[in-house]
Amino acid sequence: MERIVRLKQLFEEINQLKNKASINTSQFCSELIHSDDDDFLELHFSLLEQKKKYFQSDLKLYFTFRQSREKVHYFLKNKLQNLTDEPLKKDVEEILNDIGFHTLEEYKQWIADIKSEKRNDKNKFVWSIIKSSFVEFHYEVMNDPKLDEEFRRDLAFRFNEHGEEAEDFLISKLDNNQDTAFQADIIFHLGRLNKKHKAKILDYARKFAESEDYYKRDRAIIVLGWIGTIEDTEILKKHLLQDQNSKCRAWSASSYMQMWLKNQSEAIKTKAFEAYQSALDIENDYFVLSVILASIRAIGKTKLGISETDLNEVDIEKIDMAKPKAIRFLSRELKRDV
Repeated sequence: MERIVRLKQLFEEINQLKNKASINTSQFCSELIHSDDDDFLELHFSLLEQKKKYFQSDLKLYFTFRQSREKVHYFLKNKLQNLTDEPLKKDVEEILNDIGFHTLEEYKQWIADIKSEKRNDKNKFVWSIIKSSFVEFHYEVMNDPKLDEEFRRDLAFRFNEHGEEAEDFLISKLDNNQDTAFQADIIFHLGRLNKKHKAKILDYARKFAESEDYYKRDRAIIVLGWIGTIEDTEILKKHLLQDQNSKCRAWSASSYMQMWLKNQSEAIKTKAFEAYQSALDIENDYFVLSVILASIRAIGKTKLGISETDLNEVDIEKIDMAKPKAIRFLSRELKRDV
């Protein structure tokens, strides 16, 4: 209760002194949403009722920043039933719309309506589901083959915004060997999350890098670049030089660069340059060559006489001209390390 009393006093102080007050409106609102307990919600709403022009926009905005969207949703819905003040009703309705809370049944109906083309607000759905607690349903929807590829890709890209809940959920899928058809995408998402289960994610990435399924290898190799250690450079080298799939070879080259970018380790740089030197002698795929050259440019801080645009567009003529320059550059750099 002491905190509630202090907040009431601060509210009066700010409205009287404005810019001369001890804290500003945003700082005050940050303290106000410290808790979603009933007392704090009631205080927040009572301040909103006063409609202080200096405060109203922040008070509305910070309702949407509260941790329990579900609790705030039902709290405001209950308040709305008894409101007769039209401007305040409008404010509450705007807050509810911005909070965007939905039950699981409402989300299921929303997807059904998108499938039947009754609704076409896919971006709104993505924005809403990432703020929800329905991690499993989000996962189901992004893997639903009945939905269009772009929509599923957008859902997948934002899945990591569920944070630790998403990580726990995906790790449980791998631990229980569930949804094996989606394991490549699962390890990719886990590589992006990489908060709570780093050691396990790395173990799975190493395991999947040896899969017979090229897409699973592909995703795992990328993850090794993000979170791997110098010990994993041997895995990257093997795939760069021996993998029969060109994408796996390309992502191996790129993963050396990603690994190096984390701490710009000289040891990783040397490992990468040795692997690139061997690869340039045997690689014939121009996409793979473009990725190798791009990686050498980044790690070696050299242009090699070829632009980023030429590499992105896989300009064969320019790549053929840059390749011998890259070989000479690597030879010089590696001799320096001896």
